[in-house]
Amino acid sequence: MPADKEADWTDDELRSAVRTYFQMLELELREEPYVKAEFRRRLIEQQLPTRTEGAVEFRMENISEVLKKLKEPWIKGYNPAEHVGPVVEERIRKIIQDERSRKQPQQLLLQDVCPSLDMVQGVKAVFGPISSYVLCFAGRGDANSTSFYYQAANAARSAVERPFIITIGGGEEVRPDADGCVVSIARAGTVFGPTSLLLQDEDEIKRLARWPVSVNLLEVWHFNGKPHLVRDLRMPDKTILGGSQDGIIRPSEKMSLLWETLRNWPVTLANLPPPANFYDSGKPRRAGTKLPFISAKQKEEGDRVWRYQLEAERDAGLRAAAKRHNFHRHGTYACEACNLTSSDGAMFDAHHITPLFVGKRITRVEHLLILCPTCHRRAHRSPDKLRPYSLAELRSWIDAGRP
Repeated sequence: MPADKEADWTDDELRSAVRTYFQMLELELREEPYVKAEFRRRLIEQQLPTRTEGAVEFRMENISEVLKKLKEPWIKGYNPAEHVGPVVEERIRKIIQDERSRKQPQQLLLQDVCPSLDMVQGVKAVFGPISSYVLCFAGRGDANSTSFYYQAANAARSAVERPFIITIGGGEEVRPDADGCVVSIARAGTVFGPTSLLLQDEDEIKRLARWPVSVNLLEVWHFNGKPHLVRDLRMPDKTILGGSQDGIIRPSEKMSLLWETLRNWPVTLANLPPPANFYDSGKPRRAGTKLPFISAKQKEEGDRVWRYQLEAERDAGLRAAAKRHNFHRHGTYACEACNLTSSDGAMFDAHHITPLFVGKRITRVEHLLILCPTCHRRAHRSPDKLRPYSLAELRSWIDAGRP
C-alpha cells in the first residue's frame, strides 16, 4: 500500500496536521496574512517527512470536511474533500475534540478573581445564580424618596473599596438546587437606580420586576457545582444568611470562616446577556430616568473610553472568537443587523455592543456584534461617537431602506 494512503496515517501524523490547520485557521479568523504553502512545507520538514505536498493538501481538505460537518469555520483555501472515509473521519473528529480540550483555559479559583477577603462587601441571599449584570434589592418606602434606594446605594458606595459580593441561595422562593448553596460572586459597579433602567433584556426586566432597585455589576462568576454551606464547605450551619434577605451583610467571624473554605473553590465567568449601554465612572451615583453618559465637554475622559472600545474591537483573539461564535449560531457568517451571510469570515467586522459600560470589566465574545462593513460604518455614524447606533436602531434603519 502506498505511503500516502489514508490508512497509513498515524494518530501522531493526523494530530500534527490538525494542529497546523488550526494555526492557519486562527490567523485567517484574525484576518492576519499567512501563506499556506509555508505552513505545509514546515509541517512536512518537521513532522511529516514521508508525506508529499499533495498528500498533506488532501489531508487538510479532509479536516475542512470534518469541520464543515461539525458546522464550524474552515479554511477557505482548503475546500472540504468528501469521501474522507468513516474511520479516518472519526479519528480526525476525535483529535479535533482532544485539541480543543487541551486548549481550554486554566481553571480559575475564587482567590484568582478576588485576591482577598478585604475586597468582599459581604453576602446576600438570592433565589438562584445571578442572571444579569445587576444585583437587585427591594425598595424602601416611597419610590420617589432617597431611602427607596438605600440598599443599592450602600452597595455602590462600598464597591469603591470592597467591590465583591458573594451570593448564597436563600429565602422563601429559593430554587431547590440553590438552597444553602454559594452560587455566585459579583464585582459591583458604582451606578444604582431602577432595575428596569439598568437592563436591556426585556425578558430579564419582566422576570426581575418585583425587585425595583439594583446596583450595576461589572463581572459575575459562578461557583462550580454550587457548594453547599454545610455539606461541602463544612460550615457549622446556614446562619451566615441571617439578615441577608434585604441587603448585604458581613458578619466578620463567619465571613472569615467562609472565605477560608471557599478561596480555593473553582469559579467560571458567567455567560450573561449584554449589559445596558452606559458609563460607570467609578464614582457612586444614582441613575434616575436616564443612564449616565460622558458629557461632550469631558474630552479627556471621552477619548479614554473611545480607546477602550477600539481596543476591544481590535483585539485579534477576541475578534476571532466572536466570529467563531457567530458561525456556530448561524451555520455560516452572518451580519447581526441585516442578515447578510457569507462563508468568508473576512467579509465581517466585530463591533462592541456596549462601548460606554467600561469600568474594569472583562469583555466577552457575547459583548461583540458581528456586522457587515456597511452596517458597521452606519453604527459609528451616530452623532456621538461614544454612543454608536444600537442593534435595534440599525435594524430600523435597514427596514426604512437605509436612507
